[in-house]
Amino acid sequence: MLLVSEDANGENPDVVPVVGMGGVGKTTLAQLVYNHRRVQKRFDLKAWVCVSEDFSVLKLTKVILEGFGSKPASDNLLKERLHGKKFLLVLDDVWNEDYAEWEKLLTPLKCGAQGSKILVTTRNESVASVMRTVPTHHLKELTEDSCWSLFAKHAFRGENPTAHEELLEIGRAIARKCKGLPLAAVTLGGLLRTKRDVEEWEKILESNLWDLPKDNILPALRLSYLYLLPQLKQCFAYCAIFPKDYLFGKDELVLLWIAEGFLVRPLDGEMERVGGECFDDLLARSFFQLSSASPSSFVMHDLIHDLVCPVNSASGWGKIILPWPLEGLDIYRSQ
Repeated sequence: MLLVSEDANGENPDVVPVVGMGGVGKTTLAQLVYNHRRVQKRFDLKAWVCVSEDFSVLKLTKVILEGFGSKPASDNLLKERLHGKKFLLVLDDVWNEDYAEWEKLLTPLKCGAQGSKILVTTRNESVASVMRTVPTHHLKELTEDSCWSLFAKHAFRGENPTAHEELLEIGRAIARKCKGLPLAAVTLGGLLRTKRDVEEWEKILESNLWDLPKDNILPALRLSYLYLLPQLKQCFAYCAIFPKDYLFGKDELVLLWIAEGFLVRPLDGEMERVGGECFDDLLARSFFQLSSASPSSFVMHDLIHDLVCPVNSASGWGKIILPWPLEGLDIYRSQ
């Protein structure tokens, strides 16, 4: 594993890029590595930062320092914090190709102990070329069999797929349409996990949405939204108020849904329970996922966010007045 190997090129820190298309599992791979037992023991300090399109050196320096457990933030404080410490920094979803900006960000990071590592995930090969100190790791799509296995794991959760022989051929055809992308397989598998009717599966397989231009939003994700229950659609569309990489808490988001009147009041009057069930359903369908930057928080994948914003616009909710400021909640941005 590159992250626990001894330095072979004299660079410090080593920069390891992971490149792949959206939805192929770059962030998931980085999470597995970041939380691996050998990696935990190897580094004195660890931090995870979602970068996306906002590559501001000042902001990133602040967030990196906070990730390493220090406030306030400045170049000098970051140098002091890292001095003599072996660190691991994950920069997730980097888009910026500006070498000069990268060098500015890198300067204080060079103060870490020899053996420090930076793991970068990106969709752009040019970004990897600018940042890397070791060969780029290219993450490819899943094989057809692996994609089917992942889809089946989520679609038949807790059951043996062979117990539903009438769905196997349709399911394999749906998995092939996912084109080897794990996010597509997981999302559609989550959509179908409570459906055992052949006609429902055939509707997914034969949908015209597979033929629409992707526009960075996978057809599988469009289908997953289309087949949500109305209450879940409304709750999901509301999340367009969050910028990309926003971290949010479950309880606080449920309170926002309740305040907006999105939830149907149950006979027992426990609105928080209904909201929690809606949240858990969206989480199970991969519309939300746990954050690596903050284990108690959640985030939307970039492709999911690309889906929710047009949904919100189409719903005519372009302007949403919040019942109280976001700053008063445990909802915050990760950068």
